[in-house]
Amino acid sequence: MAMTKRIQIPIDEPELALVKAAASRAGVPVAEWARAILGEEARRELGESGLDPQRALDRLFSTEAPVAGVATMIEESIAGRLE
Repeated sequence: MAMTKRIQIPIDEPELALVKAAASRAGVPVAEWARAILGEEARRELGESGLDPQRALDRLFSTEAPVAGVATMIEESIAGRLE
C-alpha cells in the first residue's frame, strides 16, 4: 500500500506507552496499528463495518464461541425457534 499523506497527532508519554503496548500485543508496528484503528473508528463513526472477510472471521473466532458444522447449526437454529 503506497502511503501518500502523513498526519501528526501529538500525544503524551503515557498515551504513547499505551499505543506501543497495544501495537506490540497485536504484533504490528505502531504506524500499522494506528492506521487500522483510525480506519476502523472512522468507518464505525460513518456507519460502515469496514472489515474485510478475513478480519471479520478472525474477530469471530477470537470470541471462542461454540461452533459446529453448518447442518448442525441449522438444526439447532430451527430447534431453538420451535421452543
